[in-house]
Amino acid sequence: MTKREIIRTLLAKKIPERVGLNESFWPHIGENAWNAQGFGPQIDFKLDLHEVGWVSSPGPRPDLAGTVEESDDWVVQRDAWGATTRTWKHKAGVPEHVGFTIASPEIWKKEFREAFRALDPRECLNLSKCKEQYDKAMTREEFVTFGGLFIFEDMRRILGDLVMLESLLLEPEWITDFCTVLTDKYVEAYALLFREVGLPDGAYIFEDLGYTMAPFASPTVHRELILPHHKRLFGLFKDHKLPIILHTCGDFRPHIPAIIESGVDCIQALEAKTGMNVLDLAELYKDKLCFMGNIDVRVLETGDRAKIKEECLTKLNGMKKLRAPYVYMSDHSIPPSVALADYQYMQELFWDNCRY
Repeated sequence: MTKREIIRTLLAKKIPERVGLNESFWPHIGENAWNAQGFGPQIDFKLDLHEVGWVSSPGPRPDLAGTVEESDDWVVQRDAWGATTRTWKHKAGVPEHVGFTIASPEIWKKEFREAFRALDPRECLNLSKCKEQYDKAMTREEFVTFGGLFIFEDMRRILGDLVMLESLLLEPEWITDFCTVLTDKYVEAYALLFREVGLPDGAYIFEDLGYTMAPFASPTVHRELILPHHKRLFGLFKDHKLPIILHTCGDFRPHIPAIIESGVDCIQALEAKTGMNVLDLAELYKDKLCFMGNIDVRVLETGDRAKIKEECLTKLNGMKKLRAPYVYMSDHSIPPSVALADYQYMQELFWDNCRY
């Protein structure tokens, strides 16, 4: 079977000849650590998935965008949504929230709503780059995805966590309007992407629904304010017969029934540090979901080969025993604190034990 066929089979909740293989890596991992350990273009990790298209909701106020402050190590920037964040220049990390302009429904309606609605959906895309990447990727055997952030992640980056979380409870009508307006644009953008670039093999959507201890919102709030928009965009994907992979950080277990209802076929990354265990999840949902991730990065960071072997083979062999559809990868992404040789050992364990 080709890589594309293996992933397609797993996303259909069926069992191919082997487990799937995927990974993501922190930006700058090469220059920050791995280049000095022998990493280079000669190393092929032989992953099964390839992401080429990215859809985003552009800010409608470019007059607000610019650099606020800068040092040798970091930069504070304000974007066209009026959101100000601090990021590292030379290493990866979560952006630090500094300030947000859209702090109320009044500001949203007066200064941003109609300006965003007026944007051409082409502004959500880099069509020429997508087309170039797509044409090249579809000649290969990897499973090709288009994707991007969606409404929950957009609320966090545009409104900020505090305003978002308070408004989910205190301003549900505003949240519904905000998410509806953004979903309208996403539907337009993906429809345009499919028409002018082509259909990928699947969709890969990024929505961080939880943190270490729990989801950000209750299952009731999620069903009332988030699920309708998931169903609408994911329905477009299903109309084109595209399977859906949903990335979400944190512990999102209470939302899994709604995630299944929304049309999602695979959940990723299943962070071990939040208490999630892919074997437990597969016992409950293996007929309804494919699972991607859950190999604990904290174990990989130890460099202890015995511990790494136990972590990897317990989950890999356990999923095979359950006959559960599984794509093997870390429980989020590989940071520079994991040695290149230890990541390669993780891959060796996979190739020696990957057949169902």
